[in-house]
Amino acid sequence: MAGRGWGKTRTGAEWLARKALTTPGSEWAVIARTTSDCRKTCIEGESGLLRALGLRRESREYNRNTGEIRLPGGTVIYAFSAEQPDAIRGPNLSGAWADEVATWRYEQTWTEALMFALRKGDQPQIAATTTPRRTKLLRDLIAREDGSVAVTRGSTFDNAANLSAAFIEGIKARYEGTRLGRQELHGELLADVPGALWTSAMIERARAVLLPG
Repeated sequence: MAGRGWGKTRTGAEWLARKALTTPGSEWAVIARTTSDCRKTCIEGESGLLRALGLRRESREYNRNTGEIRLPGGTVIYAFSAEQPDAIRGPNLSGAWADEVATWRYEQTWTEALMFALRKGDQPQIAATTTPRRTKLLRDLIAREDGSVAVTRGSTFDNAANLSAAFIEGIKARYEGTRLGRQELHGELLADVPGALWTSAMIERARAVLLPG
């Protein structure tokens, strides 16, 4: 859970690449907010999965139409959109990289699809990378005290050496010390605004969830 530009995409891609390359015959998934996000950012992006695996878009291991990557030894990495939770019900996964989970439209993608697909291997794992928002899913994960969730935190400024100096100067001047800056730059999961007419708990109790289809 970290600010913009911290290196979340590279972290997720490197984690998944290492897991897939060292576990022959396994099945994995990369899940992003949309199909476009999955392909352009998580797989084909500058810090994406193809680069972490040492592959190119033209590599025969990568099927750009489906997003699947098939590695030597029988390992398969599937690509999914979080907007289509039912699509994740098929594979027997050893783990997954879940990108920007705080932006997922349907919590059911995690709770009713991904959780039940993690049924292969000794210890199926998920690496979830996100800039925080006060979604119920993210708050529930962070609140766990059973040891099943480990939280790593980071700030945009931790990676300042690899980012544009003009970008760092501009966002610091505009957003440092603001609530938006605390969330988007420092990766803080913010509490409700003091005195707010509607709290997060009130909104969640009144929320109606519509599934696709």
